Amino acid sequence: MCAQCSRCDPKGRVDERQTGQYFCSNCWAHYESDRLTEYFDKPDMLETKCRSLASMLAAARYVVAFTGAGVSTGAGIMDFRSGHNTILPTGPGLWELPKAQRPTGNILGQCAQAQPGRTHAVLFRLWRAGVLKHVISQNVDGLHRKSGIPATCLSELHGNIFVERCCQCGWEVERDFNTICPGGFTGRSCERPGCNGRLRHTGVGFGDDLPHNIMNRGWDECGKADLCLALGSSITVTPASEMPAWVAKRHKGRTDKGLAIVNLQATPCDGMAVLRVNGFVDDIMERVEVLLLNRGLVPSPGPTEAGYEEAGAGGVLDAAALADEQQQELESLRHHMRTWLQQRRCQEGESMPFSPQQWR
Repeated sequence: MCAQCSRCDPKGRVDERQTGQYFCSNCWAHYESDRLTEYFDKPDMLETKCRSLASMLAAARYVVAFTGAGVSTGAGIMDFRSGHNTILPTGPGLWELPKAQRPTGNILGQCAQAQPGRTHAVLFRLWRAGVLKHVISQNVDGLHRKSGIPATCLSELHGNIFVERCCQCGWEVERDFNTICPGGFTGRSCERPGCNGRLRHTGVGFGDDLPHNIMNRGWDECGKADLCLALGSSITVTPASEMPAWVAKRHKGRTDKGLAIVNLQATPCDGMAVLRVNGFVDDIMERVEVLLLNRGLVPSPGPTEAGYEEAGAGGVLDAAALADEQQQELESLRHHMRTWLQQRRCQEGESMPFSPQQWR
């Protein structure tokens, strides 16, 4: 049965390279041809979609974010599947490069040195405002925790390089260094009174089973969700990819609930998503945050919201109205909004590879 359309087709095939999923011949043809292409919505369509996404977030009862490597490229961590012609500053994805061309060192080194990026910061502020309830992440970089989202509101499906767990009682401790090591056991012991069990890093290797308790929590959160926001993910790695797909199927036929995807590349779930936004995750999420700010649904990064005003396609920040200790953060947000508006002007006249009806 096809992973995307559920049709049985003897001429279909299994994606041995990435997902391990079966696709019918029709879906495979679209998936393979689109796999590494990067799509950008035309400026007017992008603005319309950002407003639609803001409206969906405002109306949703329970929002869950599903994040992939694309939310961390802005923090300087290369992803896995970007093509050789990618415009991302991190360059081609790790798995798309021949071994001889892969950068020296370990991608975990990039993770250990990185700080939360723009999307991490937006998600934290949405969580703090009560708009976002839970984050399900495929990333091991720990940047969601560093952004301020507590572990109780995170399901880190593939682990966290900074976290080690007791094999005896399940106690976890978060370090300020990378705990990944050969063999899994870190050489440290549980600090809970009376336990002294061996500590093991929480990173999940390829082919290893995901921790049942974390998987179950992720499924529980998806069961509550009326909106799943998939950000920077190819939605191809099973079993994690089944979670956003399940939210989409549960709300099939709705135009205000279900699965919303923000990504550069096509995903196998595009056809079932209620909204698909093509572009940089950082730019889109910051624009959506400004729209929510204008509605009074999230607090300003500063002590007052008076500096935010709607101005055509973007938002204007009156930094002088804000406290000095917030000045740097607000200047950064203003810079990003200016960059976003410049990109919109540069993209004028470009056409989408697909019709707005197909990509919604």
